[in-house]
This record gives sequence, C-alpha cells and structure tokens, in this order.
Amino acid sequence: MEYLARNLARIREKIAQAEQRAGRPAGSVKLCAVSKTVDHDVIAAMHACGQNIFGENRPQSLRDKSAALAGTDLSWHFIGHLQSNKIKYVYPVAALVHSIDRRELLDQFALWHQKTGKLCPVLLEVHISGEEAKQGFACEEILDVIKDYRSSQNLDIRGLMGMAPFVADETVVRGCFRRLREIFERSRELQGSAYRAEHLSMGMSGDFAIAIAEGATIVRIGTALFSESGD
Repeated sequence: MEYLARNLARIREKIAQAEQRAGRPAGSVKLCAVSKTVDHDVIAAMHACGQNIFGENRPQSLRDKSAALAGTDLSWHFIGHLQSNKIKYVYPVAALVHSIDRRELLDQFALWHQKTGKLCPVLLEVHISGEEAKQGFACEEILDVIKDYRSSQNLDIRGLMGMAPFVADETVVRGCFRRLREIFERSRELQGSAYRAEHLSMGMSGDFAIAIAEGATIVRIGTALFSESGD
C-alpha cells in the first residue's frame, strides 16, 4: 500500500502550501482522513504512515472499526448524519462529533453525559450549501442555538462544521465557506462553559485549499488519500 504514504505526503504538502498562502501558522489545520470506504486494515496502514485522525460517517462502522483497532492512538471522528437511536455506537468512542445538526441531538448528548459522566466533544453543523438534501442548523438560527446551550454543564461544543455545494464555481464555494467563517468569528462573543470557538471543520478533497484560505481548522479528506490514483 505504498500509494497511501504517497497520497498522505502530497495532501500534507498541499495543506502546508494553503496555510502559507493564507498567512497562517504551519500546522494550524488538522487533517481528518475520511475512512468510510476502506476496511480497518487500510486504516491501520495509513496510521503506520503517520496519520492518526480518522472520520467515519456510519455509526456501526465507527463502532466496528474502532473495536478492531483498539489499543492504538487513533483519534476517531464522526462526520455523518446521526440518528438518536445510534448515539450509543458513537458516544463512547468518538473524540469529536462534527455533525450535531438539531437541538434534539444536543439534548440527547446532554443526557448521555448525565448517564456516563463522559463529555463527548461536538461541533454544530451549519447548513451553508443551499442544497435541500443537506442537514444542519440554519445560518440565521445558529447563534441563538449557541446562546441557549453555551452554559450547559453536560455539553462540550467546540465549534462549527459546514459543507459547500458540489459545484464547479469556486466563487460560490468560497462564499459559503466565508459565510461560515464569519458566523464562527461572531460566535466567539458567545463562548461559555459549554461552548468554545475552537474548531471550524470545512473543506473536502475537492475544495480544502479554499476552505483553508477561509479559515478552516479541520479539513475532511477521503478520496484523495485512499484512492490508488490519489484523485
């Protein structure tokens, strides 16, 4: 699996170049390797290349892969749509959940903390793409959501996540990321015991350089890392 090391080196170099162009410190952007399409042996091979943050979008896959690779220093992120009845697969193992997209989930995560005593860090997903199929809090409501939950003793909200539409027009993509970054900056004024404006998760294989230019602190990349062609 030599292509994994080659792909990882290339993506890390592109991230470093994007950081430099944006005038940002080296290492200010974290890479989440989206491993949803590969088995745990491929994840182990990528981990051996030096990558330790991996993102899954299906609760049962996160459960199974994390169990198969127990005892390692892998950091598991959950990036997919989460139903309330699947929280049990995610909450015990996720180092960060990117996709909290409704108040019901916040309430459920608070209950899980009360039951387990464990805080699971989360990001609030914001609907920035304009595509009807996408989930997330509306841009117009997200600051009110933060206000309502920022003082909770049972939540650990670390920032925001968003996805740009899959379009060729970079101006549209950049505008979506910029809007989320502006909301993120405004949210700094609302920080409390349960909310810290620490992470801004945006950007995938096709648009992560734009996302970094607009302030992303975490990029989620799958295809460019795990395909043998690196495309």
